[in-house]
Amino acid sequence: MSQILISISIWLHTLATVIFIGHFVLLAGIYLPALSKNGAGLSEISKRSRNWMYVSLLIFIVTGTYLMVIDTGYLGFMDFGNFWGIAMLVKHILVLAMIGMGFWFNAILRVGPMMNSNNNMDMAIVRFRRYVNAMAICGVLVLLLTALAQAE
Repeated sequence: MSQILISISIWLHTLATVIFIGHFVLLAGIYLPALSKNGAGLSEISKRSRNWMYVSLLIFIVTGTYLMVIDTGYLGFMDFGNFWGIAMLVKHILVLAMIGMGFWFNAILRVGPMMNSNNNMDMAIVRFRRYVNAMAICGVLVLLLTALAQAE
C-alpha cells in the first residue's frame, strides 16, 4: 500500500508542478509576448488560471509534505545537515517567495483590475510581465533544486 501512496503522491506533485510552473513559463515565453501588444486576453487568462494555481498549491503542500517526510535524505525538522536538506531549504524559500509575489501582485497591487481599464493598461502590462518573468525564473530554479536534491 505504501508504494501506491508514494506513486500517487509523486504523480500528483509532478502534475501540480507542470500546471503551476508550466503556466508561468508558457506565459513568459509564448503567451505574454503574443498578447501584450494590445493587452487583450491577459486579464481573462489570469482570471481563468487562478483556480488551477490554488489547487496546485494545495496539492504541493499535501504531497510535498508527505514526500519530504518519507525521503531518506530528510533528517528531521530544521535539520539541514546534508545536501538534500540544504537544497530543500532553498527550494522552499523560493516557493514561499513565489507565493509572496503572487499575493503582492494580486492582492496588494491589484494589477488584474488595472488591465481592464484603458488608463493604466501600459503600466499593468509592464508589471504583469515583470511578475510573470520572476515567477518563471523562480519556477525553473525550483525544478533545478529538486533535480539536484534527487540526484544526491
